[in-house]
Amino acid sequence: MTKLDTLNSILKFLELALSEEGLEFFLKIKKSFNFDEEMFFDFLFDYLTIQKGGKQPLAEELYVDFTLYFDRFVKIQGEKKILEQIAKYAKYYLMLRLEYIEDGDFARSISVINAYEAWDVYPFLLEVMDDWENKRIDDSALLDMLNMVEDLAYRRLQGEEDIDFTSLGLDINKMLYCTDANRSVG
Repeated sequence: MTKLDTLNSILKFLELALSEEGLEFFLKIKKSFNFDEEMFFDFLFDYLTIQKGGKQPLAEELYVDFTLYFDRFVKIQGEKKILEQIAKYAKYYLMLRLEYIEDGDFARSISVINAYEAWDVYPFLLEVMDDWENKRIDDSALLDMLNMVEDLAYRRLQGEEDIDFTSLGLDINKMLYCTDANRSVG
């Protein structure tokens, strides 16, 4: 199935699964990608990577993964919350991909990451952008993480290191949000 076929299948699924208002909201999210179907597919791929705890879906199974995710969480959260979350992450994705960010240091670092084509870091960066927007990290921490990713992407591009950004992102998130009850507080 091509990316366009996958997106059309997802849309047909949502036509049946969503209320009329929910479908209109989803179509607005899709429209925010300025009819760039490939970029919207890539966003859904990265979004589902986050929802699957950092495990990347297979591109050919994106439809199945999306429908399973949606069916499961619509029962828990309701369609409005799911669509709002998708919209929020779509906003972050567009900020990163199109470099729509006002801070010059952030924009420069994101531009370099994009120039290095480190697309596999996007699921991690989407979560970092959410942490930043919700004030769980400050500007300095965001810039440090962007600079770290920029440096690692450069080293990978130069062949110095074979870096899996997906697992790196999971490791960093575990360090930031460690909930291990056995961990002692010094």
